[in-house]
Amino acid sequence: MRNYFTITISDVHGSRHYSFKQFIRKFFWLVLALFVLLWVVGAVSIWWLNYEAKQVEQQHKVIVDAFVEDLKSTQADYEILLAEKAHLKEDLEVTSSQVNYLDQTLKGLEELVGEAGMETEPMPLTERIKQVQLTSLGKNLMLSMIPNGHAVKHFKGITSGYGYRKHPITGKRHLHAGVDYRGKKGAPVIATADGVVSFSGVKKNSGFGQLISVTHSNGFRTVYGHLSNRLVKAGQYVQKGEVIGEIGSTGRSSGNHLHYEVWFVFRRLNPKYFNRWSIENYDELFTSVKGVPWGSLSQAVANRVRKLEKQLLLRDVPLRAKSAS
Repeated sequence: MRNYFTITISDVHGSRHYSFKQFIRKFFWLVLALFVLLWVVGAVSIWWLNYEAKQVEQQHKVIVDAFVEDLKSTQADYEILLAEKAHLKEDLEVTSSQVNYLDQTLKGLEELVGEAGMETEPMPLTERIKQVQLTSLGKNLMLSMIPNGHAVKHFKGITSGYGYRKHPITGKRHLHAGVDYRGKKGAPVIATADGVVSFSGVKKNSGFGQLISVTHSNGFRTVYGHLSNRLVKAGQYVQKGEVIGEIGSTGRSSGNHLHYEVWFVFRRLNPKYFNRWSIENYDELFTSVKGVPWGSLSQAVANRVRKLEKQLLLRDVPLRAKSAS
């Protein structure tokens, strides 16, 4: 009986005895151990697969997040490239229009000084420029009619220029179609050219709060926004340098400043070229700002100057005759 082992099963009906050989017992324990081993291996495998799945999911999330960031960066770079392309195109158009502008301007100036039609052979532009120059009276007339200089009496700097930017209030990217002057509340705002006040008040949905718009000669207009006080009324004539309002922070504004715009007909122009325009760099504006028919405008001014000079000459003739007698 040494090679046997007995299993006894008892119940209400009695006991039953089963005898097995030793190798069967060993086989039983082997099967049981194998079952336990398979269960352990299965449990460990399931845990490992879940762990690997979480790792893969995390790696996938990292890759997706990196891709989204790259996509945002690429989009931002694309927008920057588009803006640079637009600036390059603008510079190219300005450069290509310089010769046409000079030619049109010289026609008006040659007519003013009597040079038109006198030369039978064509002359280079450089020679024509040397021979024909707008008089000091004509230049000052242009400077009085077209916006130039700063729109504040005491210039303290510009906080935001013309171009696309993130709006300080809405946070959205948009075109800032003017320049913002730094200044304290109540600081004087001045007209940048002679003109007539076409609007003085609050324009609904403009975001500029207290607003003044001045219409100048030859299709130009200037806008002054976020004012704390308006000192002129619609229909009033103002001269260059005249105080028309005071700096403030009305409308959609994050602080005291002056928002200033320059328009030609229905187009907004970059005010920085007009801000630095003066008698010293007189020709710079015409080659920097596109979309304005500077040639015909110069010719119109030349005609006005010629009429003024004739009037001055006629006025001077009687005085000379009287002094001679």
